[in-house]
Amino acid sequence: MKNRTYNRKKICVVFLAALGIILFLIGRMVYLMIFEAEYYQKKAETLHERERDIKAARGEIIDCNGTVLATNKTVCTISVIHSQIKDPERVIRSLSELLDMDEEAVRKRVEKVSSIERIQTNVEKETGDEIRDLELAGVKVDEDFKRYYPYHELASTVLGFTGGDNQGIVGLEVKYEDWLAGTDGKILTVTDARGVELDKIAEDRLEPVPGKTLQLSMDYNIQMYAQQMAEKVREEKQADGVSIILMNPSNGELYAMVNVPEFDLDDPFTLPQGTVGLTEEEKQDALNQMWRNRSINDTYEPGSVFKVVTAAACLEEGVVTTQDQFHCPGYYVVEDRRIRCHKIGGHGSETFVQGIQNSCNPVFINIGLRLGVDRFCDYYDQFGLLGNTGVDLPGEASTIMHQRKNIGQVELATMSFGQSFQVTPIQMATTFSSIINGGNRVTPHFGKRVLDQDGTVAETFSDKKGKRILSEETSATMRALLESVVSEGGGKNAAVEGYRIGGKTATSQTLPRSANKYISSFVGFAPADDPQILGMCIIYNPQGVYYGGTIAAPVIGKIFENILPYLGIEKE
Repeated sequence: MKNRTYNRKKICVVFLAALGIILFLIGRMVYLMIFEAEYYQKKAETLHERERDIKAARGEIIDCNGTVLATNKTVCTISVIHSQIKDPERVIRSLSELLDMDEEAVRKRVEKVSSIERIQTNVEKETGDEIRDLELAGVKVDEDFKRYYPYHELASTVLGFTGGDNQGIVGLEVKYEDWLAGTDGKILTVTDARGVELDKIAEDRLEPVPGKTLQLSMDYNIQMYAQQMAEKVREEKQADGVSIILMNPSNGELYAMVNVPEFDLDDPFTLPQGTVGLTEEEKQDALNQMWRNRSINDTYEPGSVFKVVTAAACLEEGVVTTQDQFHCPGYYVVEDRRIRCHKIGGHGSETFVQGIQNSCNPVFINIGLRLGVDRFCDYYDQFGLLGNTGVDLPGEASTIMHQRKNIGQVELATMSFGQSFQVTPIQMATTFSSIINGGNRVTPHFGKRVLDQDGTVAETFSDKKGKRILSEETSATMRALLESVVSEGGGKNAAVEGYRIGGKTATSQTLPRSANKYISSFVGFAPADDPQILGMCIIYNPQGVYYGGTIAAPVIGKIFENILPYLGIEKE
C-alpha cells in the first residue's frame, strides 16, 4: 500500500515537472514569436545577406592652376564565393592564368569555405573585364580605385602616396586624409541557406561618397623647372642630394619643394637600381630613407645663411650699426680658441656692410659676443627657431640647440656664424622670410582650399600670420644689406639682369669634420625692395668645388631668371 502511494506521488511530480517545462516552452515560444519577432527576423535576414564594399573615389590633388597631380585609376577586386562555385578547376585555372598567380595559391583561396574570399586587389580594369566575360559562377569582379600620379616622380616627397587600402601613408596624402578619403559604399545581396545568391531579389546598394579635391599653392610649372634644375646640379656635382624650396615670403605659400633623388609615386616600394642583397629590415630602412623629405624631416648646420639671423638680432638690439668698423686678420680669438675666417689672410679693415658682403666670420663673432648669450637666446626664441614652423606635412623635425645654461663664449661665437647647432631647411627658409617680409612670422603651407565634386569651395585654409618678430625698419635694413650681397658681395652668381635680387650664401661642414663633407647653400629673394618669392637651394656633399656662392647661388639665379616673368614680376 505504501509503495503504491509512493509511486503515485512520483508520477504526479514527474507529470507536474513535464507540464511546467511544456508551459515554459510554450510561453517562451509565444514571447519570441510575438514580442521578439522583429529582432529575430532581422537576425535571420543577416544570416542570408552578404556585404561587399564599394571603394569611394579618393579626392584629387591639384595645383594652384588646376593641373591634376594625384587622381584615381579604375581597377578591380577579384573575389570568390565558395558556395556558388560550380566548376572549381576551371575557376582556379582561369584566375591563376589571368592574374599571373601561382595555381596553388589560387586553389587554397578558392577551396576555402568562407562567405567571400578575396583573390587579388588592384587588378587592371582590362583584366577584370576579361574575367567578368568568362561568367565564372562564384567569381565576383568589383570595380575599385587605385591612386594614380600622372607625373610619377614630380614632388614625390611632398605629395606622398597611398597604401593598398587607399589610405594616405606619407606626405600630403596622409596630412589631408580626412578630406581626401571619402566614404565607402556597400553592395548587399541575399542568399539561400546554402549561401547561393537569390536572383529574383534585387541587390541593395549604398552608394559611396567620393573624397573632396585638395588644391595646393604648388605650381606645377615651377615645381617641374626647379626639379629639373636640382637634378642637373646633382648630376654635375655628383652630390648625395639637392633640396630646393620656393615660397612666398609674405604669406608662407609654398610654390615648390624639391628633394632629389625623388621616387616614382606609382611604384613607391621599388628601390633604385643597384640596391640588392638587402634583408627585409634593411630594405624597409632603405625605403624609409627614400621617402624622406629632407626639407622638413632632416636638420643641418645652416652655416653663413644664419648670419642673417645674427645680423637682424644685433641691429634690432642696437649693438651694431651699418657704419660700424671692424678688422679681420683672418681669425678671432675667443678664450683659448682661435676661430678662423674662411679667408685665411683676412679681410683687413671693413664696415659692417662689407662684413656681410664678405661673409666674414670675425665680424659676426664680434657682434654675437656684443649681444651676449641671454639676448642671443631670447632672439633665437623670438624668431621662432625653438619651435616647429607648423608646415602642413608630417614628420617635421625640431631644432637641435644647446641648452642656454651650457652656452659659453666659444659656443656663442660659433653659433653667431651658423655652426654647432642644427635646423631644418624649412625652418631656415621660414625665418629668413620673416626677417625680410617686414618682420612678421609666417607659416609655410601647401594647402589652399578644399573643393566639392562640383567645384564649389568647401573649406579655405587661411594664411596664418604669426607675431611680429622684428621691426619694419630693421627688416628694410636687412633687405638692403642682402641686396648688396648679390650686387657687390659673395652672392653675385645669383644676380639676374633687370631684377633686384637679395640673398646670402653658405658653406658648412658636416660632422664629423674629419670626413671633409660639405653642405653648400644659398637663400635668395626678389624683388629685393618688395619680396614676392624666396628661393633656397641646398646641395649635400658636392664633389669638387663646394662653395655655396659658386654652385648653389647660380641655381637660384637661373630659377629666378625663368620664373619671375612667369609670375608677372616685370624687369625694372
